[in-house]
Amino acid sequence: MANRVLKLFLYIFVILSVTKCFAIEEGYFSEHSKGWHWYNDPKESDEDNNQEAADPTLQMNAVRATVQRALNNAVLFPTKDNVRNYIELQNELTNHANQFNHNWQAVLLENPALNYSLKHPTNNLAKQVEYDQTYFKDENTIRAIAKSYQLYFFYQSTCPYCKRFAPIVKDFGKTYGFDVLPITTDGISLPEFPDSYIDQGEKEIYGVDVEPTLFLVNPVSKKAIRIVTGLSSQAEIKKNIISILTHFGGDVS
Repeated sequence: MANRVLKLFLYIFVILSVTKCFAIEEGYFSEHSKGWHWYNDPKESDEDNNQEAADPTLQMNAVRATVQRALNNAVLFPTKDNVRNYIELQNELTNHANQFNHNWQAVLLENPALNYSLKHPTNNLAKQVEYDQTYFKDENTIRAIAKSYQLYFFYQSTCPYCKRFAPIVKDFGKTYGFDVLPITTDGISLPEFPDSYIDQGEKEIYGVDVEPTLFLVNPVSKKAIRIVTGLSSQAEIKKNIISILTHFGGDVS
């Protein structure tokens, strides 16, 4: 996190701006009362100067302009003085970035509620814990859903994707406790589902135009939500069911 913050800060000050001023005054950084407004334009009024000194956005714009001029000057006229000015400004910006990073970390330690990574971990150990928690939560959610809903599996016996998908659906139903109703649209059963139901118009009722297709169905109301079309993994089936019911407001009541 610290490295990312430092890089972000340097990106704002250096990459977006790119580096130091041809007209920079030598004693600027020791004159902190002037802020980042280190170049004096005689055409600007005192009111303009005061406004810029008080507005951090205007100061940042001044930084960008100064830094860009410095880089351009050092590249076009690479004298020792110009390159030295460039390096001095780079070093000063790095010092500011380090201070920013230090205070960032201090604020997060004092205010842990602001630390995004506590809820969304970035290190491997914490991410594994988060993954485990999500996994077990999803497993319990799927098993709870299986108690109230069925799976309708539409397939065609000659479809190679259906043949590959059939054992996946069967195992998924067995693993999570779903009652699977296999529906053959050509009247021929696959080995995994020898007692399949022969389509009696359900294909048209549910709008099945591609096999295989899997629906989550309320066995009482017969209301259905399409979960999968085409060959998919068990992980994809589970993810789709959870996403549709918990995140996308799907309703099969």
